[in-house]
Amino acid sequence: MKIKLIALDLDGTLLDRDHAAIPPKNLEALRRAAASGVEIAVASGRSWSLIREIAQTLGMVRYALTANGACVLDTVTGQILLQDSMSQTQCAGVIALLRRYQLPYELYLGTENYVQRSDLPGVAHYALSPAFHALFQRCVTLTDDMLDAAAQGVPEKFDVFYVPEAVRPQLTAELAPLGLTGGAGGVATNLEITAPGVNKGRALAALCGRLGLSAGEVMAFGDADNDLEMLSWAGWSFAMENGTPLAKQAAKYQAPPNDQAGVGQMIAQYLLHP
Repeated sequence: MKIKLIALDLDGTLLDRDHAAIPPKNLEALRRAAASGVEIAVASGRSWSLIREIAQTLGMVRYALTANGACVLDTVTGQILLQDSMSQTQCAGVIALLRRYQLPYELYLGTENYVQRSDLPGVAHYALSPAFHALFQRCVTLTDDMLDAAAQGVPEKFDVFYVPEAVRPQLTAELAPLGLTGGAGGVATNLEITAPGVNKGRALAALCGRLGLSAGEVMAFGDADNDLEMLSWAGWSFAMENGTPLAKQAAKYQAPPNDQAGVGQMIAQYLLHP
């Protein structure tokens, strides 16, 4: 069956070790795939504000599955095709909880990411790389009152930058009364809080339903535990060699590591020169 859409995780998958640059072989392969009529989608835990520059570099991204699938955006029209948000009451409860634990976090509201100004030093400390930190500083929206900022938008996801192992079980347990879940992100030490049922696989299936595509017409790449549902659903799914054991179990195939342009190599092998 012909591949008609490619869904790409970013960190540890499409991007190099610096979490910012796209290896040239990946860029070349994706541009050739797009030129042949294949739709390109990014599927990331990030907000659109932290994806926008990467999408502009690629130059052919039509769809963005952001916040681990809480939002699906048509990047050409600007239309939000799917949005699974938490309520303002749930959002306020998480803000209070994270304040009590004194954990730095960001909140995704629609297409933007927000950080409380007083948390900025802690956020910088846990930046994935200098290159990513520079990107983050360019894209983040700072606020002096996160509750006030949250009330102005649609809360989709909390990204807690670092959760000590000793704290994680209790913090996760305290999310349950709020009707929320805390799960794996693209980085093992963080915690991502979304509405129940939110995942990349669900979002990708919903997008493909709108487009009239079957799982067998989709190629997906990922490396982390927040990619599991997407890798399980897509007919042509690839876990990166640097990926987690669960990601490798969920995928149909394995790709070379992200710092060896594994995405580009597999697109060339399975799509451009099958």
